[in-house]
Amino acid sequence: MPTTIRWWRLRPWSRNHLMHRSDRVEATLVLLTAMLILLLIPFAAAFGTSTHTRLQHQTQALRTSVHQVSAVLLEDTYPAPDTTEYSYSPRTVGTENTARARWSTPHGDRTAAVPTDNPAKAGQTVTISVDADGNLTGPIPSTRDNTMVAVTAAFGIWALAAGAVLLPTALAHTLFNRNRLRRWAHDWKQLDKPPR
Repeated sequence: MPTTIRWWRLRPWSRNHLMHRSDRVEATLVLLTAMLILLLIPFAAAFGTSTHTRLQHQTQALRTSVHQVSAVLLEDTYPAPDTTEYSYSPRTVGTENTARARWSTPHGDRTAAVPTDNPAKAGQTVTISVDADGNLTGPIPSTRDNTMVAVTAAFGIWALAAGAVLLPTALAHTLFNRNRLRRWAHDWKQLDKPPR
């Protein structure tokens, strides 16, 4: 409550005769900065919405281009090691079954390490997801994943813009404070002088 009263007393249109012109300029600058930061919220929300829409379109395009094919395991499955070659599955790396497999594509046979839901033996057939060229694809992002990315992007753009607005205001506040302290020191020196 005391802080609110203090800020209210520092309003630019205050009739307080003790406020200098620089105090009014600083108060105006702080007020404009606060208003600008609040106005940035709808722009950040619009950015987040457009990001979400774009990601959803990309996900839909991925869903239409990916199809399921059968692959024959070339070896028994084993826990996936922590390498990028095995990072296609949405599950935690190292906790799923993996094995090298071969599948047919329009450009010939392909061989790669594929994730499997359950342990399997060499020669068994598993279903995998591939793109139009027959390349093994990673997991398709869900709507929840896209929403999280969009919210993070919106908050990030707002934080960057707010920081860009706050930084000059904070610098100006520092300069105003230095000037104020210099003026007070000068006034105290004037009071210390003996009267003539």
